[in-house]
Amino acid sequence: MKVKIPFKSMVCLSALISFHVNGQQVVSTQLTARSTGTEKAAGLRATNSLEGALKILEKKYAVAFFYKDEFVQNRTVTMDKLDNRNQTVEKDLEAILKPLQLRFEKIGANTYVISPVKVSDISTEGNSTTPLNANASNNFVADLSHNSSLLASSAKSAVVLDITGKVTDEKGEGIPGVTVLLKGTSTGTATGPDGSFTLSTPDGTGTLVISFIGYQTREVAINNQTIINVSLAPDTKALEEVVVVGYGTVQKRELTSAVTTVTAKEFQQGAFNSPMQMIEGKVAGVTVSNPAAADPNASPSLQLRGASSLRAGNEPLVIIDGMPGGDLRNIAQQDIESISVLRDASAAAIYGSRGANGVILVQTKRGAAGRVSVTYDSFIDHDAVAAKPEILSAEEFLARGRDQDLGARNNWYNELIRKDNFGQNHSLAVSGGNENSVFRISGQYRTKTGLDIASDRKEYGLRASFQQKALDGLLELNGNFSYRVANEEYTNYGAFQQAVKLNPTIPIMDPTNPTRYNTLLGYDTYNPVQNLLARENGADREYSIVDITARVNILKNLNTELKLARQGRDALSREYHSGLSAESVTGGYTGRARLQDEKWTDYTLEWLGNYSTIIGKHEIKALGGYSYQEFNNSAFWAQNRRFPTDAFGYNNIGAGNYGNGQPINMNDVMDSWRSKEKTIAFLGRVNYAFDDTYFLTGSFRYEGNTKFGANNKWGLFPAASAAYRISKLPVFADIEAINDLKLRVSYGETGRSGFPRYTSIARYDGYGRYQNDEGQWIQVYGPGNNYNPDIRWEKSIAYNAGVDFTLFNNKLSGSVDAFIRKSSDLISDYQVPVPPYLHEQMTVNVGTTSSKGVELNVNWAVIENENFSYNTTLTGSYTRAKLDSWSNETYKADYIELQVNGSDLPSPGNPGRAYRLEDGTNIGNFYGYKYAGVDENGNILVWKNGIEGSEKLRASGNQIQIDAGRDKTYIGNGAPRYELGWTNTFAYKNIDLSLFFRGRFKYDILNLYQMYYGLQAEASTNLLKDAYERNGHIKSGKVITDYFLEKGDFLKLDNITLGWSPKLGIKKVNSFRVYGTVRNVFTLTKYTGLDPAAVGVSGLTPGYGGLDVYPISRNFALGIQITL
Repeated sequence: MKVKIPFKSMVCLSALISFHVNGQQVVSTQLTARSTGTEKAAGLRATNSLEGALKILEKKYAVAFFYKDEFVQNRTVTMDKLDNRNQTVEKDLEAILKPLQLRFEKIGANTYVISPVKVSDISTEGNSTTPLNANASNNFVADLSHNSSLLASSAKSAVVLDITGKVTDEKGEGIPGVTVLLKGTSTGTATGPDGSFTLSTPDGTGTLVISFIGYQTREVAINNQTIINVSLAPDTKALEEVVVVGYGTVQKRELTSAVTTVTAKEFQQGAFNSPMQMIEGKVAGVTVSNPAAADPNASPSLQLRGASSLRAGNEPLVIIDGMPGGDLRNIAQQDIESISVLRDASAAAIYGSRGANGVILVQTKRGAAGRVSVTYDSFIDHDAVAAKPEILSAEEFLARGRDQDLGARNNWYNELIRKDNFGQNHSLAVSGGNENSVFRISGQYRTKTGLDIASDRKEYGLRASFQQKALDGLLELNGNFSYRVANEEYTNYGAFQQAVKLNPTIPIMDPTNPTRYNTLLGYDTYNPVQNLLARENGADREYSIVDITARVNILKNLNTELKLARQGRDALSREYHSGLSAESVTGGYTGRARLQDEKWTDYTLEWLGNYSTIIGKHEIKALGGYSYQEFNNSAFWAQNRRFPTDAFGYNNIGAGNYGNGQPINMNDVMDSWRSKEKTIAFLGRVNYAFDDTYFLTGSFRYEGNTKFGANNKWGLFPAASAAYRISKLPVFADIEAINDLKLRVSYGETGRSGFPRYTSIARYDGYGRYQNDEGQWIQVYGPGNNYNPDIRWEKSIAYNAGVDFTLFNNKLSGSVDAFIRKSSDLISDYQVPVPPYLHEQMTVNVGTTSSKGVELNVNWAVIENENFSYNTTLTGSYTRAKLDSWSNETYKADYIELQVNGSDLPSPGNPGRAYRLEDGTNIGNFYGYKYAGVDENGNILVWKNGIEGSEKLRASGNQIQIDAGRDKTYIGNGAPRYELGWTNTFAYKNIDLSLFFRGRFKYDILNLYQMYYGLQAEASTNLLKDAYERNGHIKSGKVITDYFLEKGDFLKLDNITLGWSPKLGIKKVNSFRVYGTVRNVFTLTKYTGLDPAAVGVSGLTPGYGGLDVYPISRNFALGIQITL
């Protein structure tokens, strides 16, 4: 089939014009459609027409030929040499054209012009074929010969024009990375480091479109120019930061809420387990807790503006490319363009019942119009132990008479460390397009071994996005596709507690059988090496996203869009305890296997409409929409034990003999479940601006959720905010130091719905198996809960006031915000009487919390000149949260003592619980005794009634005198009041240096290592050296007192990165950079534990310095970044 292609037709016409000699008429030419392959020519005969042969070659090699019809008509060629896959198009052309006295010339990447050979080149020796048709005149041949050079040059100039030039700024300096695009095509390039470019265009006509962020786009007519230099003027509007908000974007000057955006160039660099670690310390009010940085499968916890909920969760909602509930593990750090944090309720209210803890919006990178760009980003990294417990050596252990000598000389802690751990991360991205179609495709491969001997992670993923305009811009299509696979091998943090307390003379392997581990049978004691190596424990995960958005631009200021998305997550958890494991040895069987396959599938459908208009000084933007989301979860698990061989592992789970011939309860060996949740919402927002000075924003979300009770299915979440650019006042007109000054106030209502599904309806649960009178075992079911048809979302109301400033010719900018947030209808479980209720607990909405704080963000371009620059960014926050009320008239409770990770403080001993909440107290309060010294026997003394200076009571040893109800009091708080982030960036020519500091202040940490293994009273275990030094005066103990509370204040140099971006002088390389990064460089603190920064400070139990502590690491990374 023949098709007409405008560009090719234009080239053809230009070439044929050069053939217009001696009055001959130009004949138009049609081109054969190109094939994308180099497929074998089909249907070849011994001879074929020349025109047919050329069509076969066009298809075979995906090329195009231009010629006059009279050159090919009535001519045949021999095809025997064309059925050869090793031939090239030039060899094939030479084989069929040379006998016909025809020649070819390449005028483009895939374009050839065919014409007669020059008269002087024609040789008739051994060739009986007439060069031209007998009717062709000798004059034509002569004229053709005379004009053959003109033909070639004309064809070339008509098809290819090489343009060089340079793009400069208003100061005349070259701008690197500017897009230079031939309008209406995908032909384009980008300027090099000095702003120069080279571009080949089809002809001397057309228009170049030159664009770069922060500058006004220019269009320049080519007009056969071969040198085009362009100067770009700054675009003051484009220079303003564009801030991503819920369901849209706004210019920063229009912003009426507390929103912070961190772009890719501002991210921390290095090896991270989560993208959120890249903005740690970059956003005021955001707390990132990451106790196990060197565990490749660990994820940090996030918290924004303190904890406010008791049971419904305190982590913010994450949205990736507009899809709520996005999983941050499904995205590579190199694919992220920006992360925006909606800090106040007026910005988050449009997300309704899930917006109370703030919202994090992640925008992935997109393609850009211009030539194809290829980016390779890679780094390798290694973790070293930065701090570990100082415990007694085997010799010191024996010298102190701690226990008997069992012959070995071990450092159990060192045995769990993998010194040769290694990680690598490779990312390759390809992007490009034209004015109507852009794309970006990226792939990533990452492997990482943990700092311990068991953990490991391998992952690879592919992400693609496209944007397509059609129908002259009437229709826009946007798509995102991603697929990611992760293979995870887990560790056990408890093994490191065992490594601290175990007798260092215990052999690792069984002394009587060196092929088997030495299984330890003591209470709460096990061989940590055996625990990590004699079992497999991991998961294979798959993540996928399909997201399509269609936008119809009805008018210039009116559009509507429909979004369809599916997000899938699949986790196959696998576990096998071999015959060498302690479980198998003590249980008397060979191996236990367990498999669990759990799937999550989320669907999103959203329809939005946007309208904007400007009437004089009034500007109005309106958004309206509908949102539907469905969340599905299902799982199946099975386990077995007593396998005939370890060779099966978890791959033949039916080969075991769980009951060993005895009846079993099927619920012990398998189970499954399924749940579903739906959310429907109607939403809207209106932005109003007057004279670029006054700004008002109002929004709402009316939402229903299947989790809510029948009496409270729907909720309304309104918000309003206003801003006033007071710098527009005449009084500021003559103050050159003030570029912009804006005041903001906001109000918003949001919610939390993080409680279990099916709480609001009656549920039937299994009650085990019972034997009836006939001896049959029957599964029994009955009411599983006290259902609550009134259950609803937690309600949060927040007020925010702030000021945004830009000073000193835009060198100093930032914001200050103050907020008050009050949460009511808290979701929690309360004791209820039985009867009338069927169960002792019921989930209800009772109680209120409140929080307040101040946040600071400052950016200062301290020095900026041609060769050197220094920029500094400072973020700081103050936060305090408390429980206002815990009861109402129906549901009453005086206080709640909180467990940590579902349990009291660990045994041995019975220290109890360290946290307590009651009306009017701060969240994070430690509850214990006031330390009053020791008696003559080294027993801990505490103050009676918790009042210093009162009577001293014995709290440990014999004849304990304390009364918990009387003598306990609030002794400290684990939630930091102040957090600090400080980034310093230096650049000298092509060298850059970044130093990032962070700190937390005014909070306490309960140091359980000191409380458990820092006292001589812990019998037969190894101890910290502090047991005989710092705490040598205490002979008995394990009592929760403020003696074991330590100030957690610290300042840490968390990241130092040195980069070098040399000019390679290679035309195809746009940018090249190598860098080295060290994380966790040093810490200034008085805390005697391993690292205060590794102690979690989120949630209701902050500052808990537990015993299951993963090794503290220092990470070294070396990376390379190349863009072509």
